[in-house]
Amino acid sequence: MNFPTSTHKSRWLLSPEDLEARRCARYDKSVREIERYRPASTSAAASVAPGEGGEKAPQQLGGLELVSMEEEKQLFSYYERMISKICVLYNFSRKILAISIVYFKRFYLKFSILDYEPWTLMITCVYLACKVENAYISAEELAKGVQQDARIVEKIVLGSEMNLLQGLDFDLVVHTPYAALDGFCFDLETYVQEKLPAGECWELERAEAFAQRLRKKGYESIDALLFSDGPLLHAPGLLAFAALEVALKASGEKALLREYVASLLARADGGMAADQLAQAIQAIHKLGQSGASGLIDESTLKQIDRKLKLCRSGRRPRFC
Repeated sequence: MNFPTSTHKSRWLLSPEDLEARRCARYDKSVREIERYRPASTSAAASVAPGEGGEKAPQQLGGLELVSMEEEKQLFSYYERMISKICVLYNFSRKILAISIVYFKRFYLKFSILDYEPWTLMITCVYLACKVENAYISAEELAKGVQQDARIVEKIVLGSEMNLLQGLDFDLVVHTPYAALDGFCFDLETYVQEKLPAGECWELERAEAFAQRLRKKGYESIDALLFSDGPLLHAPGLLAFAALEVALKASGEKALLREYVASLLARADGGMAADQLAQAIQAIHKLGQSGASGLIDESTLKQIDRKLKLCRSGRRPRFC
């Protein structure tokens, strides 16, 4: 399926405003459910104060401090990195890595961690991504990677797979930036051999080695972007181009970057103007920086996890 006609483009690419609105709406809904199902003796109206940047600070509900949206983001970042570790452990392709993380992100656009256990969804996302890519892994094998009993992991996966599918609206198509980056590298390899001014064209061996170095550096940039909101805000081709720009700058070939960008824009059919492209790429670079730096220390993780367990106690369970 082509990206322009895919559900990825039509349903799962959002503006920053829409993304924030969805997250606020589903968080508020989860808070209302907690209030509804908590015992009457502890239930009280939830209080909320705006935090920095307009985000919601931790709420109070009958003396219970709820997990904030910022703490949700920290947990999401942690579990997305856990997905990456699992995929590396089993030597899964980068496409499976990207699909797993995108499934995780999409699911939590509809639900909060107050609704569904993120560890459970993390495992199920990897399992489903492997099935979609015809790289099936048994629950028993997956259990070894997460150091859990095989029977427990099998129960989790089988019990959560339908929840995940429904949360994704059964939209399983994910176009990854890695494939787009491969296309850019191949195109650039041809460009330096055939399109440069006479006498400046590169030999085949030099062009292939250069493209391989760009691909390696570009993959690292995409890895960081996966841990950000990038896959929900920008098309995979734009993410790939931003990664290519990082790789070209790191190689020292800034003049080649300018020439190649001009070549792409000249060949584009109704695409972005140069200033629009530059603005979008700059925004993506900021996302990459946030993705690369979004680590959470163990003490903070334990603190948030304790709050999360308290929030779930006394409410109707929706997770396995």
